[in-house]
Amino acid sequence: MGNDNFMEEMYLAAVRQLRTIVFELNYETGQKYCSPLFLESFGVESISNEDFTLDEATAGIVYEEDVELYRTLFASRSGERTVTCRFVTKNGTINWYKVTLQYDQKEDGEIARVIGTMKDVSDEIRSSAALRYHRDFDTLTGAPNFQQFNEEVSRTLEWDNGHHHAMIVLDIEEFKVINDLFGMRVGDLVLIHLADCLKELVVRPNVFCRMHSDVFCICITYETKGDIIRFIEKLKKRIEVNEFDFEIKTSYGVYLPDDSNLLEVNLMCDRASLAKKSIKDNAMQFCAFYDEEYRNEILKNNRIEAEMQQALREKQFVMYLQPKFNLENGEIVGAEVLARWKHPEKGMIQPNDFIPLFERNGFIMKLDEYMWEEACKAIQSWRKAGRRQFPVSVNVSRYHIYNRHIENILENLLKKYDLTPGALSLEITETMFFDNSNELYFLLNRLRDMGFRLEVDDFGSGYSSLNMLRNVPVDVIKIDKGFLDDTLNSEKGKVVIRHTIAMAKELQLQIIAEGVETTEHVDFLKGSHCDVAQGFYFARPMPLEEFNKLNF
Repeated sequence: MGNDNFMEEMYLAAVRQLRTIVFELNYETGQKYCSPLFLESFGVESISNEDFTLDEATAGIVYEEDVELYRTLFASRSGERTVTCRFVTKNGTINWYKVTLQYDQKEDGEIARVIGTMKDVSDEIRSSAALRYHRDFDTLTGAPNFQQFNEEVSRTLEWDNGHHHAMIVLDIEEFKVINDLFGMRVGDLVLIHLADCLKELVVRPNVFCRMHSDVFCICITYETKGDIIRFIEKLKKRIEVNEFDFEIKTSYGVYLPDDSNLLEVNLMCDRASLAKKSIKDNAMQFCAFYDEEYRNEILKNNRIEAEMQQALREKQFVMYLQPKFNLENGEIVGAEVLARWKHPEKGMIQPNDFIPLFERNGFIMKLDEYMWEEACKAIQSWRKAGRRQFPVSVNVSRYHIYNRHIENILENLLKKYDLTPGALSLEITETMFFDNSNELYFLLNRLRDMGFRLEVDDFGSGYSSLNMLRNVPVDVIKIDKGFLDDTLNSEKGKVVIRHTIAMAKELQLQIIAEGVETTEHVDFLKGSHCDVAQGFYFARPMPLEEFNKLNF
């Protein structure tokens, strides 16, 4: 007997330590047992039925929404059955419990007794739910993350053959500026606002996610492309309705999957992103559909970018020179430096295939500086050979205007090749003046004070040209070929050119006409008292070796 009491005490101690509720109903003897933890947890001292919902004292402890789930325990009153559901504790909290019932039956099938256990698994459930949430959702915005989006879209596209689907990628224009000006917390609130708009407008079977940073992806069904545009316009307008003190502008790229050759979800998103990139810096467009030609252009640009550093190291970039001629006596009075890429395998790559790309990615700075040095080498060689000296024009990109080291770079080059600043003319495109930047004007004045000649390239390609002439600290105006062609088509146009030349001369500016190709061009420019011209009529751009054969 003493040993039995000891074993019972050990059993109860183990139950208390494990925080497990134990109860027993013996239908043969009528005995009932319920461990003290039941009273501690639910405020009920004893039970009269293993189905708590049938006992008035215990009916209220089963959480109302889980009653049906709880009653699955009793679908078959035999063997062992388990269910995990919620119960209301005596202090009103709702906790998860794992409930197990073990039925012992007599030989005739009648129930002899029922042994039950209840284990509070709330912490495990919450931890599991948190893990699932972190796995499937973005913690900042509450939006599904890309992993969940990927799984859902993959299933949808595999099984739903009755609908057309569109993959849409969007981001916030100038989001980094928002973070910089207003702080990261405001940036986070903008992302939360955008996610809330998506939650409101993207309804099943459509799905969305936050991919990363300010980039979101949506997969929607549609009948016509018009449905896609209308959805995007509705979303865009909804995002723009907010309480922030600044505009939230969004841009969108769309990829339409090919049902006959489905790509992986991440690749579809990549193509939608490519479409979105095609509209950057275009204020008149906020949405673009993926185009295979644009993808090929991107791939070509990627290949160029992968090779540009090596090309610079291996001196694949070649300096070409286009001579400038005095219209009165036909003498060479200058030359413009132009870059060409002589690829060892692809041959000559045309400037239009790499210059615009280099201007976007900033590599143009390195190419410009390389060409500056090539020009200085050539000028030094002409001086040593006793040839007539004239200024050589080199390009100065927008990046260099905001480079504080440009003056030192130019000074060091002149010193290295023993040249004076007058040996170089620095070309700045007309569009740079549209910003009316104080930094630009300050730098130009500094360069002019150092002795460099300054030229405005592509004059006439913009819309503020005449007004600009009053203020810009430059020495030379180069009339753009397009401006020349357009204005020579009418008498009014010819008047504009003549007066532009006359006004520039009154301002003590030299005039150079670019793109001169016909006798008509030459005769008109001479009659308008233009100083200098360059173009195919006189000579095409040529490598240094060929230029050196000219008479100067």
